[in-house]
Amino acid sequence: MCMVSKEYLIEILKENKVFEQGEFTLASGKKSNYYVNMKRAITEPEILSTIAKLINEKIDDDTDKIAGPALGAVPIATAVSLESKKPLLMIRKEKKGYGTSKLIEGDLNEGDKVILVEDVTTTGGSLLKAINAIVDNGGVVQKAFVVVDREEGAMETFANEGITLEPLISVSEFFE
Repeated sequence: MCMVSKEYLIEILKENKVFEQGEFTLASGKKSNYYVNMKRAITEPEILSTIAKLINEKIDDDTDKIAGPALGAVPIATAVSLESKKPLLMIRKEKKGYGTSKLIEGDLNEGDKVILVEDVTTTGGSLLKAINAIVDNGGVVQKAFVVVDREEGAMETFANEGITLEPLISVSEFFE
């Protein structure tokens, strides 16, 4: 059993070729010469487990729920939920038009303290939508964690909203 650390996470992400170089269009519409393939990372049990342990070490005892926006963050949120023994919330991109037509799956109670997790942030737009969904439904967002921050504005976006965004890794650390 190796020591769980940021350095170890970077090492296993490199081994699994999570960072790809080339020409890519990101979710934000921006062009980039590299891509962080977190789908590759979150389908590897060792990486997922390492991410969950690193985030769990930073969660306050009074946290009530762990939340993640679909799709990329759901496996991460699930792993953190299992590691922390705290219930899971899954946040849809949009309400479905059938069944319960909920935006949030899981039981969010008024005043619940929620930790949000995300796989990658660029500007932070999609994570902000998830945060707003929690707040609009009575939850209190304590903090947001992201596995990889691309350092393209997300930290500033969150600071302006008064929410702490804590990356496990910044892109610059990966390329050091």
